[in-house]
Amino acid sequence: MANFRVTGIVSHRDKMPSVELSNEKGMIAQLSMSETRQIAMVMLQMAARCEMDAIVLQFFEKLDLPPQDCGALLQFFRDFRAKMDADQAQRSPDPERVSNG
Repeated sequence: MANFRVTGIVSHRDKMPSVELSNEKGMIAQLSMSETRQIAMVMLQMAARCEMDAIVLQFFEKLDLPPQDCGALLQFFRDFRAKMDADQAQRSPDPERVSNG
């Protein structure tokens, strides 16, 4: 496993938080909170997708099913995921801006 360190810091200058990602060679990146959350979500999503692909591959091998059928199913999953990724969520109004009246 790669030797990464993740450190949360608060800037002395502007008092804003950030996350530093580093390894034995030094700092790799300094990320804002939104960048950190976005990268973390992408990593979790990719981990789940890779696990699913591995399950399908192992299932096909275990049952001695044709590899081309496995490839077709994996492509179907990838196309489905791309369709879901393209779907844009509608944002609700900012609750702090909505009046109670």
